[in-house]
Amino acid sequence: MSASHRQWLWLCVLVPALLSGCMFRQLEQSLAEKREYAVLRGMVHTQHPTDLPILVLIYTGETGNEQLVDYFVLAGPGAYFFFVPAGTYRLAAFEDVNRNFAYDPGVDLSALLREGAQVAPLGDSTLDGLDIQIRDGDRERIPFAFSSADTESGGERSLADFHLAEVTRIDDPRFSHENARQGLWAPTEFLRQVGAGVYFLEPYDPKKVPVLFVHGALGHPGNFTALIARLDRKQFQPWLAYYPTAVRLETTAMSLDRWMQYLYVQYQFPRLAVVAHSMGCLVARAYVNRVAAADDGRAGGLRLFFTLSTPWDGHAGAQRGVDRAPVVAPSWYDMAPRSPFVRALLDTPLPPTLGHDLLFSYAGGSRRMQDANDGAVTIVSQLEPRVQSHARMVRGFNETHTGILDSVEVAALLNQELAAATAE
Repeated sequence: MSASHRQWLWLCVLVPALLSGCMFRQLEQSLAEKREYAVLRGMVHTQHPTDLPILVLIYTGETGNEQLVDYFVLAGPGAYFFFVPAGTYRLAAFEDVNRNFAYDPGVDLSALLREGAQVAPLGDSTLDGLDIQIRDGDRERIPFAFSSADTESGGERSLADFHLAEVTRIDDPRFSHENARQGLWAPTEFLRQVGAGVYFLEPYDPKKVPVLFVHGALGHPGNFTALIARLDRKQFQPWLAYYPTAVRLETTAMSLDRWMQYLYVQYQFPRLAVVAHSMGCLVARAYVNRVAAADDGRAGGLRLFFTLSTPWDGHAGAQRGVDRAPVVAPSWYDMAPRSPFVRALLDTPLPPTLGHDLLFSYAGGSRRMQDANDGAVTIVSQLEPRVQSHARMVRGFNETHTGILDSVEVAALLNQELAAATAE
């Protein structure tokens, strides 16, 4: 039994005091630190249709001494968000005419936040409705130079702090069970010390279709080692999402969408496939929902959604954590059966171009039909009726929850489905 599988089994029987309180104290400390931050959200609108990228800037400091805190890259008009320490900020946006990730006065259309020049969020709060309108011919000069090439971030949640398109190996020491555990018990430390983002295994190649791999709870990109080893690397390039699994699933999906928008603007890749495992499938579906809802051209490039051993109807172990744990990891709320997140996840139709292959595993340990499982997730949850009705393929494998990731048959099916879905 793999270490990852043992961790999942531990999660299933969570909290009956099998661990000392030190991990819960660590989680409590990490969540307390997170509460010192605020979320700022809004929309960027333009008066004209555009497929140009839009950059949203958040900055602080007195006039003439402005300091950039963070920037958000949009593939077109749409929603942005920032996660910043409590403080006083200003917001601006510009349409990046030259696609150079830099503000060029006199070339780029730009706008400042009109309603109140400053925003001052408190810790553990959310400010919504911070909309910015970029008007034709109504150019408002951004009061400082900006170029992503030479930007040094001042904010912990800056895009510059995430690892986007960083080329590494599948056996990168950062992809370890120890770091995955930190992602559950100390998510803020994970973000600082390990690094979330989308990693590459080779430089971007426009001749190859990106395949985004999204790991599950207590997981990491190395969980996909066997699948990636058998991936047809002449046609496909693996992209590896990495994130702390304590975070609310919708928040992780928002971050994944942010990272992928940045990569889309940078590389303009025309097609994308998504492969996900376990809880990562829920994150990936929420990400796909966000792409489907956006009007920026990305949805038409989605080609394959290949999911493995997914708790589509939630997980009882997460509910036990919510009910009994002295400190609750936020993702457990979303993973609990019948949670608002689980109930709403399938309400958004998949884009017409996107086929869903639903793979489930059943080499579990219960003789009672209602409890039949793969050692971690029940068959009932994996085969939630609505998700079956949306899938074009439903196929079972006599594998354990993590054993399915090592299956030669699954790897062959993935290559077959990728080739068919991405053929011109």
